[in-house]
Amino acid sequence: MSSSLLFGPDTAADDLIGGLLESMPHSLLIVDRGGRIKLANTNTERYFGYTREELLGEPIEILVPERFRNRHAMEVDHYFAAPHTRATSMGLELFGRRRNGTEFPTEISLGALDTVNGLHVLCVIRDITEQKSAERVASHLGRIVSSSQDAIFSKDLDGVITSWNIGAQHLYGYTPVEVLGNSVAMLMPDGSDGELLDILSRMRSSQQIDDYETVRIRKDGTLIHVWLTVSPIRGQDGNLVGAAVIARDIGTRLHYQEQLEFLADHDSLTGMRNRRRFELDLCDQIRRAHRYREQAALLMIDLDGFKQINDHHGHRAGDEALRTIGAALTSRLRGTDVVARFGGDEFAVLSPHTSPAQAGLLVADLKRVISQQAVKVGDQLEVHLSASIGVIQIDANTPDHETILAEADEMMYLNKRSGEARADRT
Repeated sequence: MSSSLLFGPDTAADDLIGGLLESMPHSLLIVDRGGRIKLANTNTERYFGYTREELLGEPIEILVPERFRNRHAMEVDHYFAAPHTRATSMGLELFGRRRNGTEFPTEISLGALDTVNGLHVLCVIRDITEQKSAERVASHLGRIVSSSQDAIFSKDLDGVITSWNIGAQHLYGYTPVEVLGNSVAMLMPDGSDGELLDILSRMRSSQQIDDYETVRIRKDGTLIHVWLTVSPIRGQDGNLVGAAVIARDIGTRLHYQEQLEFLADHDSLTGMRNRRRFELDLCDQIRRAHRYREQAALLMIDLDGFKQINDHHGHRAGDEALRTIGAALTSRLRGTDVVARFGGDEFAVLSPHTSPAQAGLLVADLKRVISQQAVKVGDQLEVHLSASIGVIQIDANTPDHETILAEADEMMYLNKRSGEARADRT
C-alpha cells in the first residue's frame, strides 16, 4: 500500500501512514472529498472480502448496505463541510456490507487528514458483531432476571442490596425502593449475625455457595425456608465487586418431604409407627439389652372379633375401630413405650425397662383398656372388642428381632386359642 499520492514521494509521512494503517486491529480507509477510497489496509480486505485493488477508486458506499447509501453520501458531504474527529451513527445502527452481500454491525470513527492533494478522511471501522451478540445475551438475561419467579438480587461486598427483581419482591414482600441501599441483614431473622458474617466472608473470598438451605424473614414477619445460591460478581477489571443471590421458597417442598418421611415410618390410618419403624426400634432395644443388660417386654396384640365388624358393618367401621383402639393404646402407654400397627388388626408394643412381673400387669391392663373402648359401627350402635396378647421378655440372652417377633406372634395365637393370657417366657 502506498500513500505517496497523499503526501508526496519520499516523505517520512508515507511510511508512517502506511505502517499505521497496517498495524491497526480494525479496518482503516482513507477517502477523498469525492467519497472514493484512496487507501485501505489488510483488515479491510478481511472484514469486507474485497481485495485492495478492487476497492481503490471505488465510492465508499460499496461497503454500505443499499438502504443506507443515500444517507451515507450525505453524511460524507456534511463531514467535509465541517471536518473534525468524531464517531458517526446517522441516528441508526451502522452495518457494513461484505462482497458476498452479507452484513455485520459496525462502529465508525472519522478523522480529518490534510494531504498534498487536499482534505481526506480517515475512516476507522470496527466489527462489533461479538459486542452486539453479548449485548443481546445480556439483554435477554436481564429480561429473564427481571421476570423470573425466583428471587434474584445482588449485593456488594458489604452486603448492601444493589438490585432486586420481581421474584424477590414476591418472596420477601419488599419493593425495590424499600430494600435497595439497605443491608441484606433485613432479610435475616434475629440471631443470624453469625450466619451473615460467614456468608459475607465466603463471598469476599470469591466462594460459590450452592444449595444452601436456611430461614429468612418476610416483610410481614413470617419466616420462610429458602434455598440459596450465591455467586461472585466481578467488574470489567476482573476485581470482585459483589455477589448475585438466587433464592427459592422451599417451604412446600419441605412440607411434602416431612410428610413422606412421616409416611415412611408411620401407619397412614392410625398415625402410629408402622412395622418397618418398629423393627428398627426393636433392634435398638436388643442391642441395649446385650450391652447394658437392660430388660424390656415385647407384646403382640390381635383384636378378637374384628373380622365381624368389617363383614357386618363395612370397612369404614373397621377403620374407625382401629383408630379408636390405637388411640387408646397410645394414651395408656408411657412416653418411653413404642406402639405400632403391624397391619390388619395387629398391634405391637415395646416396653423398655419392664420386668416379667410388670409385663404381666401391662398385658392385663391393655386387655382391660381395649375392652372398655366403645367402637361406633353405626348411628346408634356400638360394639366392644377384646384382644389376645402374646408377650416375650427381652434380656441379654435375646436372639435377633425376627426370632422374638415370631415367638411373640406364636404366644399371641396360643393365647387366642386358649382364651388365656400367657407370659411364661422370662
